[in-house]
Amino acid sequence: MKTLLLFIFGSVILLQYSCSTEPENDYTYFKIMVDSISHLSIISVDDTLKIKFYGFVGPDGCHKFSRFEEHKNNNVLELTVWGYKPNVQTACPEVLVYLDGKEYNTVINQVGIYHIKINQPDNIILLDSVYVL
Repeated sequence: MKTLLLFIFGSVILLQYSCSTEPENDYTYFKIMVDSISHLSIISVDDTLKIKFYGFVGPDGCHKFSRFEEHKNNNVLELTVWGYKPNVQTACPEVLVYLDGKEYNTVINQVGIYHIKINQPDNIILLDSVYVL
């Protein structure tokens, strides 16, 4: 009886610490390498700037686009493109995953040259600009 109680207690403790209820612990997040972006070169103030992203997300269907991380400072728009993949070993579809023109939209409310900085996994920054009239 004592052995059975010890086994049950040990199993409960093991399950409590081995199973994650936090969704962020179930995935690994990574920066996506952006090959190129496309957008209008000139827009009007208070118009929406639409930026399309192209690049390789991952080698199988378990790699997915997660989100755009944005930082605006004066006339600089700094973006990081994030992806995720599951931490658990699972059968993944055999397909290459790309951004395929994933679109990011933001309103620019400042006249002038607006600089776009895209952070890359290799710490090299992809630079571009848009004229806002």
